[in-house]
Amino acid sequence: MDSDAGAVYKRRSGSGPSVRINQTMLRRHGWSSTSVVESLPDEIMELILSRLAVKCLLRFKCVSKKWKSTIESLRFKEAQLRQSQQSGDPDILYVTEHNDDDDDDEVRIIPVLGSSSMIRTVKFPSIPNTNVCYGSCDGLICLFSHHSPNMVANPATGWHQCFPLSRVQQLLSNMCITESACDTPNPQLGFGKDKFTGTYKPVWLCNSAEFGRRLDNTTTTTTCEVFDFNTNAWRYLVPASPYRILDDHKPVYFDGSLYWLTECAKVLSFDLHTETFQVICQAPFSHIPEPQQVDMCILDNSLCLSQRNWPTQVIWSLLLHTNNTSWKEICTIDLTKTFSLPEELPCFPLPVALPVALLEKKTKLLFGPALMQPMVIHDLHTKSYHKVLSPVGLFGYPVCHFDSLFSLSPN
Repeated sequence: MDSDAGAVYKRRSGSGPSVRINQTMLRRHGWSSTSVVESLPDEIMELILSRLAVKCLLRFKCVSKKWKSTIESLRFKEAQLRQSQQSGDPDILYVTEHNDDDDDDEVRIIPVLGSSSMIRTVKFPSIPNTNVCYGSCDGLICLFSHHSPNMVANPATGWHQCFPLSRVQQLLSNMCITESACDTPNPQLGFGKDKFTGTYKPVWLCNSAEFGRRLDNTTTTTTCEVFDFNTNAWRYLVPASPYRILDDHKPVYFDGSLYWLTECAKVLSFDLHTETFQVICQAPFSHIPEPQQVDMCILDNSLCLSQRNWPTQVIWSLLLHTNNTSWKEICTIDLTKTFSLPEELPCFPLPVALPVALLEKKTKLLFGPALMQPMVIHDLHTKSYHKVLSPVGLFGYPVCHFDSLFSLSPN
């Protein structure tokens, strides 16, 4: 428990005034800090607890059965997450696979930016060739590979749960053995939540043609698999998307749906409640000459698209109206000032810089590493930038994250 001049606890840094109880004063009156808080109305007690760091809440579950029941309740977990999201910018984590001859292989989640309680690297069991789904959902991140079981993990609590390979993953694993890497598809796993039932769902969507006759159903344009944590099994979803997708791009989760970009530059959504696909709009560009030059992301709680057209990169935000949708240009980045190619690769095509988050009241834009480029913060007003992380020998993925108490359990 944090201590400061006799304080029993204090709030997470940056989330408001500290809450302190002087232990000496309490002892004079025959009170304990626990009895003071427990004497408060439940609503006040929950409000105070929801403002504390996750690491404190995990310890406070041992104080009493009442506190344990409160902290483990769904209502409290939701309140704590809302408080975390309202307290400031997200934390930026860097997910990487660590290989060391002296230690077991492991997945490491390294805090890069932020003020959360997760101030140290968190380690999870190894997943060979680790990849990570875009972003986080309720503080949970989803790790996957084509060769080993997948994992959902909470970096703040250390909780994790594995789930089995899908049929698509098994086929990809076999194809990696029998075919060259250039001929093997590279679809990406999506992870999100049905906001009506609270059910978390990993989803595979891939173009069927690339698998030839290996798939059970080769007559459809795409193939979709959805995982059910209740049955611990994957199931095919029919019908899948009628449009081919950019399947080496990570689907993005936002507000109860997963989103992909199609080869014909349409934005495709998958409602995780109704489990139906729908084209919601055309991209702000008419065609996609090179898939590596476009990217989808979430910035400032909005679905965004980014397109690189050297020497600039444009980022648009999707505006959802009652009867239609439209795109608003957020900014244009001069890549010659923000990014540079390694001298030994002067002619190598630089992919789109990966927007990760808008920080400091939307004045600064964080870009993730791509093609040996560092993670950088770009000041939208001064047009300057500075490096945050140089991933030399440390290949991984940046993830926006808010601390939470969530796991896959129904509580």
